[in-house]
Amino acid sequence: MTEAVMRGLVSKKAVPKKNITISDKDPARAKLISKKYGVAMAESNPKAVGSADVVILAVKPQVMRIVLSELSDKIKPGQLVISIAAGITLASIEKYLPKVHVVRVMPNNPCLIGEGISAICGGSLVNESDIRTAEKIFSIVGDTVRVVERYMNAVTALSGSGPAFVYEALEAMIEGGLEAGLPKEMAKKLAEGTMLGSIKTVVKTKKSPEELVSMVASPGGTTVAGLRMLEEGNFKAAMRKAIVRASARAKEMSEEFERSL
Repeated sequence: MTEAVMRGLVSKKAVPKKNITISDKDPARAKLISKKYGVAMAESNPKAVGSADVVILAVKPQVMRIVLSELSDKIKPGQLVISIAAGITLASIEKYLPKVHVVRVMPNNPCLIGEGISAICGGSLVNESDIRTAEKIFSIVGDTVRVVERYMNAVTALSGSGPAFVYEALEAMIEGGLEAGLPKEMAKKLAEGTMLGSIKTVVKTKKSPEELVSMVASPGGTTVAGLRMLEEGNFKAAMRKAIVRASARAKEMSEEFERSL
């Protein structure tokens, strides 16, 4: 995700390369990215944040406590800190950085191709300028939406984890095409084109999924036969449960992090 954002900043010249500094627990990885995009590299996180105006904490939730501990006396009040770690609340981060403006962002996988959606919320000291800065950064890799933090667990489940659920559905469609007798590449092309076109149809026509289903499903036809199989397999219920469970897991991760403070 960090590479996607950095690629966007560099390719669209939103920030001069010389003004971007990265650090990684794997020095070889940091060196590779530094060379690939022409950005600066720091030997450690504390050295990376020194003179930065904006610090993006793009780390896994499991290591956030370690990262915050090493940065707690390095990040200054005037710096803006943006966290993209799932399940880590603003309040938890502010315990380590009590006088710092902290913004929380949940981007998603399609940011890799500039088609992402990122939800943004701000901490206790954040002002409008801070939010706009975060929006400017993440709008480079897709769309953005402002939310209040109480929605972030649900956001993490729906748009953060959601792409994986869509990819699973796409894989199932391809496998279904194979079982129905199509060659692999043909099944793949047809499934990908169908899913992409269907999503664009929802967006461009502004019709509800229910309305569009009714347009495709003729009584006694092939679509109705297929929909009945989805109903028998509890497809919609399973998808709803997946979103709810992912949201619950985000809440659990938040509680686990808070207990570790």
